[in-house]
Amino acid sequence: MIQTDKRRRMPHICPDCGCVRRLKPSDAAKTKKCLRCHCREIAPLGFAATAARKGRDFAIRAAARKRKQCPSSLEQRVEAALREIPGIAWEREYTVERPDHNPYFVDFAVTTSRYRIALEVNGAYAHRSDGERLRDDTLFLYFDDVIILTEAEIKKTPNLPAYIQKLLA
Repeated sequence: MIQTDKRRRMPHICPDCGCVRRLKPSDAAKTKKCLRCHCREIAPLGFAATAARKGRDFAIRAAARKRKQCPSSLEQRVEAALREIPGIAWEREYTVERPDHNPYFVDFAVTTSRYRIALEVNGAYAHRSDGERLRDDTLFLYFDDVIILTEAEIKKTPNLPAYIQKLLA
């Protein structure tokens, strides 16, 4: 009887988050962290290297392109909700060009019949130490209103399209 791949796997615990994965012994010997923790660690290094080689503006725009191609699960939920709301137009990763500053990218720029609104999606991990006040002040220069949806709001709201529509009104 041939052993399947699952039988030859052993539990491996990530020292950072405690996540348990089942890996082949040879893979467990090579790695220390789970893929999520590994990516969290190396992503800033990649950004810094790109910024050093090609400039901070280039690195910021490249990161925005990547976020547009691969939105977070929270952004996917908000995007699906926005599709269900009639009478609005919206754009993901909307560029706010600022003189003498690097560009800023808004998660969603929503245009209603009366207003232009910046809609930001804040995940609990990614925005744990944000300079939100500076961001809000900057966005109010370009938009009529700024709405920030937190991870808790997005996950706990039973009817997200109706909730967002109410906020936009």
